[in-house]
Amino acid sequence: MDKIKVWPLIDGEEMSGGGGKTFEVVNPADGRVIALESCCDEKLVDRAVNSAKAAFESPAWSSLSPADRGNLLLKLADLVESRAEELVRLERLDTGKPVTQLRTGEIPLTLAIIRFYAGAADKIEGRVKSTSGGGFHLTMHEPYGVVAGILPWNYPLVNVALKVAPALAAGNAIVVKPSVETPLSAAAFVRLCQEAGFPPGIVNLVLWSGSSAGTALVAHPDVKKISFTGSTAAGQAIQKLAADRMKAVNLELGGKNAIIVFADADLERAAEAVIFSAFVNAGQLCVSCSRLLVEGPVAGEFEAILKDKLSRVKVGNPEDSDTLIGPMITRSQYELALKYLAGAPGEGCKVLSGGGKLALPAPLDRGFWIEPSLLSGVRPGMKVADEEIFGPVLSIIRFEGESEAAALSNAVEYGLSGSVWTRDSERALRMVKALDTGLIWVNCMFTGYPQIPLAPHKMSGTGVELGTEGLLAYCKRKSAVLGYDTQAPVGWNVK
Repeated sequence: MDKIKVWPLIDGEEMSGGGGKTFEVVNPADGRVIALESCCDEKLVDRAVNSAKAAFESPAWSSLSPADRGNLLLKLADLVESRAEELVRLERLDTGKPVTQLRTGEIPLTLAIIRFYAGAADKIEGRVKSTSGGGFHLTMHEPYGVVAGILPWNYPLVNVALKVAPALAAGNAIVVKPSVETPLSAAAFVRLCQEAGFPPGIVNLVLWSGSSAGTALVAHPDVKKISFTGSTAAGQAIQKLAADRMKAVNLELGGKNAIIVFADADLERAAEAVIFSAFVNAGQLCVSCSRLLVEGPVAGEFEAILKDKLSRVKVGNPEDSDTLIGPMITRSQYELALKYLAGAPGEGCKVLSGGGKLALPAPLDRGFWIEPSLLSGVRPGMKVADEEIFGPVLSIIRFEGESEAAALSNAVEYGLSGSVWTRDSERALRMVKALDTGLIWVNCMFTGYPQIPLAPHKMSGTGVELGTEGLLAYCKRKSAVLGYDTQAPVGWNVK
């Protein structure tokens, strides 16, 4: 197969010479180089931002009504839907994800995000307040200008939609920087933005690593807002760099989320949710629940149910329609997850299932495959209990009673998501109140997108994504006071 060429896209034109290095993009399922990525130097990043600024200020964009912007997003959604199989192919090559996951999960979610913000574009509202002194106070929302959207490698297609759609609905221009490891679907998405009719420069694409192109974007004086999804360490670096110019920053970072199963829960349904949450996308999902907190009286029974269900989940060729779990997406994350698994027995864990590399026949034998793993006997203080592994590893911790469950869930430094399983509605409400995390599912998992907002707590980030709150995150606030009283200010009487 000929290698795919990936170029930066600025002003609607592909930049065949990015000015920087050429990066080899690898298919994680079989280790083959499937694309050559032309990376940007700092000059090309500067050109992309200048282009976006000019496009934002141009009448071709500034004269559009919010409804017009929404209609362009609807055209984009239709194009994404019509090219779904091509996007599935690119995402599968880039990330190794099973085609079933892409067709039934990520493509529908991508479309839902774009169409949600298309419909929300003309729903941005301010307020009018009367004053006691005569006049009106007005509050309004305006676009920032040029936004930087910096994407993670685990969900490139969903995340490019999640950053582009609300940014454009709010009236901004955006420069997109996908992960250097997974640029294919994001590059195709930006080209579809041009095809949908967005003016050249409103959506630009730059390529290269976060430490190079990403840093140049964050530091650029004409980038007024940064939206980043990725690791906590990278998010901290971005926030520090952005602070020098008081830039608005939205960060969705790491998670060590807990799914809490009480003894009165529907154990079969809860087990399905646990397996899905922990192992979808091989555990490479920041809102997945990689910690299982299970109440003592049913812990042994529940572990047996999990082990049985996991044994029937197919791991392997992403092109097979019955495959549910694919490979790790990057070599570095693959090696890190294996390191955690290797150290788990020494911490006192029992490996119920998996525990190491997954051996597959050629050509998959060169891919980044790990056995889906269940670790029992996990206790707070262990690395597998406290640190984000970001791989197909579920750490099982037993608890007794609500207070201990809440304390265990809150004990980690992250606070992104969580899930509670119980038939007791009052207990469910108490747990929702007790858990220090931005999103909690009760007797369900991964539902509510894109309408619900996700607001990270603690070291999981800052700001908000999704929902109407996620749209307003791409707006700056402004207030105005309109006076009609002719009296002079109190205390003044100039003659």
